[in-house]
Amino acid sequence: MPSEAVRVREAGPDDLATIHGFILDLAEYERLAHEAQATLADLERDLFGPAPRVFCDIAEIDGAPVGFALWF
Repeated sequence: MPSEAVRVREAGPDDLATIHGFILDLAEYERLAHEAQATLADLERDLFGPAPRVFCDIAEIDGAPVGFALWF
């Protein structure tokens, strides 16, 4: 049975661990893990606090996160 198409949706507070994991995975891939300093608390404040400064979308296939876009 073929997979459904990629679905892109706005990230929400329940996605914090996923977003953090994607950031750390990307930093490791780029051999910059030592530079990745964002914490879950930092992401929560900057993405979902009273004055968001960072925005994120999550890409999913069959309901599983497969990618993200993070911008400010």
